[in-house]
Amino acid sequence: MNSRIRFEREEVGHVAFIGGSITEMDGYRPMVCAMLEKRFPQTNFTFTQAGISSTCSDTGAFRLSEDVLSKGPLDMLFVEFAVNDDQDAQLDASDALRGMEGVIAQARSHNPNVDIVMTFFTNQNMLAQLDQGKSPPSIAAHSKVAEHYGISVNNLAQELSDLMKAGKMDWKKYGGVHPNQYGNTMFATM
Repeated sequence: MNSRIRFEREEVGHVAFIGGSITEMDGYRPMVCAMLEKRFPQTNFTFTQAGISSTCSDTGAFRLSEDVLSKGPLDMLFVEFAVNDDQDAQLDASDALRGMEGVIAQARSHNPNVDIVMTFFTNQNMLAQLDQGKSPPSIAAHSKVAEHYGISVNNLAQELSDLMKAGKMDWKKYGGVHPNQYGNTMFATM
């Protein structure tokens, strides 16, 4: 991880989060920030919160420069748009791919060594597709971008689907589209 080297050697780090309301809310994002501060106590972090409710990857590509890249060198980026590409924008796979690639290409152009974590949260429509062994269009598209650019993926959607099929989790316990403390903790620890 390039960011780890910077956090440990230079003791500075800029970590940004871009996405929709799941990123904007007091959920996984502050948990991840706290985990990073605990793991790297000597590091002076700058955390950029660029979550805006109901925005999709297309919108994210247009606002990344102003909302994230203008804040200085970027070491780590968390990207969350799977749910909003599915339910709010209703993007088909082609448009979801194009939007996500716009975000990733800009981030890599800004810093070719930026560590990126693509996140797949879920809604009930997407869970139904996963339960049938199908990949929701937004997840399929974003996965192609992740594979092409060698990006880490936190596929909470698939993990949740697997746990629900095994009877170890249910939608209510998880907290729904906007996960509760339990659901956000699941993501943060993954």
